Order: sequence, then structure tokens, then C-alpha cells
Amino acid sequence: SDVDNMAMFLRMANILPVEMDVSGIVAETKRQLKQEADYLVEARYLRHYRELVRDEARFVVPEVHDDFTTKRILAMDFVSGEPLESLGEDGVPQALRDDIGELLERLMFRELFEFQTMQTDPNFANYFYQPGSDRVVLLDFGSTITFEKAFTERYKDISRALIDEDDGAVRHYAEQIGYLDPGDSSDHARRVLDVIRLVCEPIRHDVTYDFGASDMTSRARDAGLEMALKSGGELRTPPPETVFLHRKLVGSFLLCARIRARVNGHRLISEYL
Repeated sequence: SDVDNMAMFLRMANILPVEMDVSGIVAETKRQLKQEADYLVEARYLRHYRELVRDEARFVVPEVHDDFTTKRILAMDFVSGEPLESLGEDGVPQALRDDIGELLERLMFRELFEFQTMQTDPNFANYFYQPGSDRVVLLDFGSTITFEKAFTERYKDISRALIDEDDGAVRHYAEQIGYLDPGDSSDHARRVLDVIRLVCEPIRHDVTYDFGASDMTSRARDAGLEMALKSGGELRTPPPETVFLHRKLVGSFLLCARIRARVNGHRLISEYL
């Protein structure tokens, strides 16, 4: 099948261990790609998302033109702006970088905990900045997904546990989400929980986090490779439903790093905990 062929390619490319079952992730990826190719679906998400952020005047979401939109054509308002990553260039006031970084991070938490609807492709090209009005344009909603409330509640729970430094609760909720199994060894669990704590650096403490100066992504990569090498048969793929959430979380971090924003993520997420 196509799923088996894609899984075989990933293993041959040494991207994933031979023994790891990736069928769930591959199936979820195929489902999402099929959705992204249907512009009628994207148009529905575009209209819905426009309503969700209507209370935030600093976001611009293009309006759909239904009379010209089909499954293969998406017609919407023309919008212009500067590439958002231009805010990372020398000479841009730090206060502006920080302000836009906070605006985008708050939106991410609203998507997860309030909207239960998330645009999961934070590609730099999907954002414009309009300096005249100090607004951010949001584009490309083909990769939008919706979450069950129970799913987002588990992420609230693990976030609270991380902030409270309650190791037992962190492991419990990591098992509920599917990052760990109750039968996993203490060594494997420690490695997994260390990675979780590491990638949650921006929210764990009540401090301003300097995304541009952070080397967290390289440390997380090294920790992930060590976990893959040492965990053996206990290593498993993340739950399929988390794959696109992870893409949004990583992409949002990289976006804030690119514009060299400094944001107190702890305070932003605490509003929802």
C-alpha cells in the first residue's frame, strides 16, 4: 500500500528505525495532504478562522469569494505586506519584535486551548507584516485541524505539571497523551521526560524568553538522537494526532527565533491554565 511504501522510504533514508511503526503517522499525513488539496475545505476553514480572530484587530485574514471558489480554485481578497521575517533584520526596534512575537505566541495558545482549531503550517511565507497599520496578515489555511476538547485538556494538564515541577504528574499526563507507556523503564521515561522539559523551556518559568539567542532546538535534536540510540525497542512514534500540533509548536518557535523576539510564554499560557 501507499502507507507501507512511504514507511519503507523513511526507514531506507535512515530517518526512522526499522522497528518503529510509522503507519499511523503516514496515514495521518496522507489524510492531511488530501485535505490541503481541496480548496472548498480550505475555504470553510478560512471563513471559520476569520470569525475566530475577529476580536483581534491586529490580524488580517482574507475574505473568501465564494462565487469564484471551486475545489481546485480558491478566490480571496488580495492582501499585501512585508515578509514577517524582515522584522529580524538589523535596525528593527526590539520592542516591535517582542510585540509581534507575543501576538503570535498568544494566538498559538488561543488556537490550542480556546479555539480548538489550529493552522498547523507556520511557514514564514504564510505571514505578512503591514507596518502602516501594525497588523499581521495570516495566510494558508489548508493545513488547519480541529482538536477534541479532551485532547487539549491533556496538554493543559501536562503544562500545569511542568510549571509546578511535579515529575509524577508530568509522567502521568505524558502517558495519557501517548508519549510514554506505563510499562516503560525508568531510564526510557527519564529520557522522554527530559526532552519534554527541554522543549517546554519557553513556558516553564516566569521569565522573558529570548528566542533569538536560544540554542534549544539544537539541544533538543541532540537529546532526541540520544534517546533514539539508547531507548531501543521502547522508542515509539508520537501519537498520530500530535504530529501537526508538533509542527506548529516547532514552527512557531523558529518564527519567533527568526524575528529575534523576546516573549514571556509562561504568562501567556498561564491565562489558560
